[in-house]
Amino acid sequence: MAAKGFSFSERLSRSSVLVTNAKEHLAEVPFLADDVAALDRLVQDGRALESRQDDLRSQFQENTKKMKTLASEADKLRSRLAAGLQSKYGFTNETLLKFGVKLRRPPRRKAAAKPVPPSPNPAPSPTPQVPTSTKP
Repeated sequence: MAAKGFSFSERLSRSSVLVTNAKEHLAEVPFLADDVAALDRLVQDGRALESRQDDLRSQFQENTKKMKTLASEADKLRSRLAAGLQSKYGFTNETLLKFGVKLRRPPRRKAAAKPVPPSPNPAPSPTPQVPTSTKP
């Protein structure tokens, strides 16, 4: 056989080839006519299901695109409403919590870094120092 895959499309294609070629030779094997007709109906049903799946996939992609657009617009409007509420009540008023708006807390200041006192023993250098010697 030409096609060896196991996907639905490949299996359906093999069945379609068999039906097409078997119809040409039904005079030689008339006892297979019922099976060929049944397989032909299954192939047609399979093609219809593939077509429907492609249509649904297209609808899914369009729907997903619309949902992303809608969510983006909703985020913009929500931000605008939150800004309006913050301008009315202030950024730290707890009334904002009723609307699902987070309060803006004053920033915490970091403690000043304490200077590190120098250690009494200097750290050893990574390369050893060779004493200089003078020979007479």
